[in-house]
Amino acid sequence: NMSSPRVGVVRDSMMTNPLLIKASLGQTRSRGLSVPGPDFTFGTNSSSLRDGGVAEGNWRVQSRRGDSAPQRPLVPDFVSLNREAVKSGLVTSKELSQYRAQGGGARTRPPAPKQQEGGASWRPAVPDITFGVTTRASSPLSDLLSHQYARRWLDQQLSRNQTSNHRELHRVRERERERLIQLLLLLLLLPPPPPQVPPALDTFRDQDARLRALRAHQSDSVCRRGHQGQGTYSLD
Repeated sequence: NMSSPRVGVVRDSMMTNPLLIKASLGQTRSRGLSVPGPDFTFGTNSSSLRDGGVAEGNWRVQSRRGDSAPQRPLVPDFVSLNREAVKSGLVTSKELSQYRAQGGGARTRPPAPKQQEGGASWRPAVPDITFGVTTRASSPLSDLLSHQYARRWLDQQLSRNQTSNHRELHRVRERERERLIQLLLLLLLLPPPPPQVPPALDTFRDQDARLRALRAHQSDSVCRRGHQGQGTYSLD
């Protein structure tokens, strides 16, 4: 590829200069960087960290020696104590307490925690603990195909609308009731109406004369109708 007359004489620098490298047909263009060998370690080698800092404390597990293990106190073996006490005829709690206080029975050493290959102590995990967020149960395929979720959503929307309408109607009725109560309270607070005052001037001699005058006025009211008060008559 480097024998083209446009490049000139082939030199070793042409293999590393990205401006002179020509990409082969159907291949990516090289940048002139050499790939390290299989024994190359990318990053910082952890074996060089021997300063006793945080990195060494986090990544290296110091295994304890067998003679440096702390002596654990002996714990009474209550199963053996109870069995020996029953064999001796001691069945009450007071007798069992006295038997244990005397130091009878065997004592056992608590089991040491198991160690993994790195030397770190291993503690059994609680079986009912879930680390992280639990995954949601998968949706049934039959419900998805039959659009059950859409129908359920529509039912929820309808029920919510009915609930909101019922609340709004209840709120309107409450306002009407409060308005009626306020009106009734205003009527109660109004002063009583004044008593009927008799007329100051009476031009009729008696009540019969008043009634006759009213009837005559009603019978003569036809001639006073119309726009100009001249009466309404038929001119047929």
